[in-house]
Amino acid sequence: MILATALAVVAVLLAVSGGFRVTVGGLRLSARSPWPSALAALVALAGWYVLARKGSGVASDVEHAWLLINRRASAMTLAIAILSGAVAALQGTFAAAGADASGYLSEAQLFASGRLFFHDTLASIVGGWQTGLTAPLGWRPAAIEGLQSPTYPPGLPLLMAIPHLAGGSVAACWVVIVSAAIAVWSTGRVAMHLAGGAAGMVAAVTLATTPVFLFQSVQPMSDVPVTAAWMSCWLMLVRPGSGIRAPGSVFIAGVACAVAALIRPNLAPLALVPLVFAGRRIRDAVAFALPVAAAGALLLWLQWRWYGSPLRSGYGTAGELFTLGNSGANVSFYLQWLVATSPVMLLGVVGLGLARAERLAWSLATFAALVVAAYLVYAVFQDWSYLRFLLPALAIGSVFVGVAVAKMSGGIPATARAVVLVAAGVAIAAAGIANARALDAFDLDEHHRRIVQLGERLDGVMAADAAIVAGEQSGSMRYYTGRAIIRWEAASPEDLARALAAVTAAGRPAWIVLDAWEVGLFRTKFAQVPAASLDWPPAFVAGTTHRTSTWQLSDRDRFMRGENTPTVRLP
Repeated sequence: MILATALAVVAVLLAVSGGFRVTVGGLRLSARSPWPSALAALVALAGWYVLARKGSGVASDVEHAWLLINRRASAMTLAIAILSGAVAALQGTFAAAGADASGYLSEAQLFASGRLFFHDTLASIVGGWQTGLTAPLGWRPAAIEGLQSPTYPPGLPLLMAIPHLAGGSVAACWVVIVSAAIAVWSTGRVAMHLAGGAAGMVAAVTLATTPVFLFQSVQPMSDVPVTAAWMSCWLMLVRPGSGIRAPGSVFIAGVACAVAALIRPNLAPLALVPLVFAGRRIRDAVAFALPVAAAGALLLWLQWRWYGSPLRSGYGTAGELFTLGNSGANVSFYLQWLVATSPVMLLGVVGLGLARAERLAWSLATFAALVVAAYLVYAVFQDWSYLRFLLPALAIGSVFVGVAVAKMSGGIPATARAVVLVAAGVAIAAAGIANARALDAFDLDEHHRRIVQLGERLDGVMAADAAIVAGEQSGSMRYYTGRAIIRWEAASPEDLARALAAVTAAGRPAWIVLDAWEVGLFRTKFAQVPAASLDWPPAFVAGTTHRTSTWQLSDRDRFMRGENTPTVRLP
């Protein structure tokens, strides 16, 4: 029966995900069709039924399966967590593509080099240091002229720094992959403390297959690591069955909370919730608060160095970032996205009710509500993937989904509990994976690969003193090539014309790198700048469904003279 169940689960997952294809050590592995697994499951199920019926053991086998689930729940939850990490590794982009990924990886690179600032050598030539003309996405002018500071909080880059030093961007991306497994494991374990092993398994499956979790676990971004940190904090504060916490667990919880605060400083005040839950003893409060206070001091010092004030972040001041006027639009968007992508989370409300007056349950619910509240007043975005901001709350929602399923299945006959539990888990996973697939969560590697290919190719052909005009991929191009950047969105037509003239006068080659959607905007904005007209063929084009093109300014004169300027298409 166990074999039949496992094969049925594999068949369902292959059906909703479309299968997989990966290359390991040069060997391509793939599984596309669900039918072989489904057929094998039917054969195994039929074999079990025939044998069990002969011995009148159908009911006892099913009851034994329920007992086995609860007895082996920790091991099964760990397996789900490892599988979640494996999916993140196999589907991972390992790419510094776009603003966020390049911002985190380039900041990790900065820390790995032992520096706090990037020295901007181009601003003195083209001007515009204060306007950010030469700062790529993910960076901004520092409080000291001629230097640039990272925009993003330091938590994730600090975690990535040593791996980046050892193995570059690929090693750094493993921080997110490991975080995915930790987040799933911690979520499952917290649910176990509330409602037993079945709750833990369902909670782990729910989080692991939530579309936005899958979407973010394959990219070098902070959403999954901060979720792992918060859930680890809660796990370390939960008392085991003995009612006695392990020595040092409160301090470790404080360390996890400190990491979460460094990754997402805007959620740092929420440390008060686990602090209150940690207990009334002064010793516990101090053990928890010490690492959190140290992290706060480090953050304030870095913000003072980078932005000139300990109270200013890379995004601006709190007054610039948060306003009650955003709450109406954000409530609408977040609710729409949640219902469209993860409707099972609504079951968490039932789970909270079934948990009754559990102190842990209400502490978790309070924390989740405050996470949501923090982002209701934050800036308004209109893409579903910004549901990622709420991932710590969704992890807690997954806990209560597990509680709901476990409590409700506990009220049905013992002979049906295992069947209902497995069916619920498979249904939750199938719906989540199907939605994630529809939202391109499993295609990001293919989409982002072009940036790695283009960046590495340009690094090999560009002069060391070249300047790159870019926008969306400005951070990516500096990360992969190390060349100076002119950011076109920060430039007026006069700024760009002056900057290109200054670069040319200095004898430095200039290039333009644009994603396909930027080309029309770029041409319109700089219609009066001949050097930015893009009226000659690009030197390189990378990507298929998503394209990024590169123009070399020196090719324009050659093209106008009638010379051949071929375009190289990167695979």
